[in-house]
Amino acid sequence: MSAVEIKLQFRRIANALAAAAEVAAGTGHAGTTGRMREMLVQQFLRPHLPRNIKVRSGVIVDSAGAKSKQQDCVLVDTRLPLVDVGSSTDALLLAESVVATIEVKSFLSAQELKTTIESISQTTRLTRNGMQVYRKGPVEMRLPKPNSILTYIFAYNGASFESLSQTIAIASYEKNDGGIAPDAVCLLKKGVLLRSQLMPVVDGSNVHLPSLAETKLTAQPLDKDALLAFYHRLIDDVMPLRMENIDLDGYFSHGDLE
Repeated sequence: MSAVEIKLQFRRIANALAAAAEVAAGTGHAGTTGRMREMLVQQFLRPHLPRNIKVRSGVIVDSAGAKSKQQDCVLVDTRLPLVDVGSSTDALLLAESVVATIEVKSFLSAQELKTTIESISQTTRLTRNGMQVYRKGPVEMRLPKPNSILTYIFAYNGASFESLSQTIAIASYEKNDGGIAPDAVCLLKKGVLLRSQLMPVVDGSNVHLPSLAETKLTAQPLDKDALLAFYHRLIDDVMPLRMENIDLDGYFSHGDLE
């Protein structure tokens, strides 16, 4: 399949997502509509992810007892464990097993973004034990202290990129933490907002190291290809990562067994 064919197919998928989201509005109940729109994003993701990554929803916990808020979409490495809760979609998720989270919004206003950033901040503070391996092209990095869980936002519509960028910048300044900025924001019919990557960018045989001095946000207005741009960034971030030598003793303390 050529690049042009892929682009056209993603436009069809984006149009189908937008149409299905509009149909979901017919429930007349905001909570039900929101849940249906989350499921639409999950249905889009499942066939487009590598086989070792599955989509779940639920709460993420770490070995220190901290936990995230309820997450709409969680990308989980299937080679690592989770705790079953009797559902095919929801689970109690161990921080080491989680690669990324995606918050799904019907309309991403500046106020909604502030609330989402609070949730992101809670997720990125979770402790992960083990070694994180990044492997892409000629680059291999082994991080004895893993980076935070990757975080993304997908919205069917939203405020202007200028407004959203300003909201993220203010929140990062107030918390003195550029890490709370989402890795990417997709507004389905408007474009994407991309955060500067924390890992090396590989372009053929060239490797560009990230700037750790500051977090940059780049807006790309795209009324037709926002979904493809978002997917490309997501896969580019997620595929090179895996956790090794994880230590799960903190979750299963023998001293507390009865």
